[in-house]
Amino acid sequence: MTMQSEQPNTELTFRAEQNLVHVAGALNRDSVPKAWQERHQWAAGKETLALDLSKVNAVDSAGLAMLIQLKAELQTQQRKLTLHNVNKQLVAFAAVSGVTELLSLS
Repeated sequence: MTMQSEQPNTELTFRAEQNLVHVAGALNRDSVPKAWQERHQWAAGKETLALDLSKVNAVDSAGLAMLIQLKAELQTQQRKLTLHNVNKQLVAFAAVSGVTELLSLS
């Protein structure tokens, strides 16, 4: 019997369209380092950064932490972060972590 090791799910894409950035894939510890490193490509602008999370299929504490850090970084630039179509998993992580209000998920 051969066991296959589980491949990390690092597939996460950001597609800017008008005033909304569509996020798709897994927002987790495997994808967050690259997403954070490349954030200046998808989070650029002078206004509110709006993320559509309807196509995010997995999230963990690293994904939640990235959103919190992103919000803090945007605040230093006098910008806001808005999250749209947030999945139940992210809402649950935020509730357990006590950051529901911080991310305006209530």
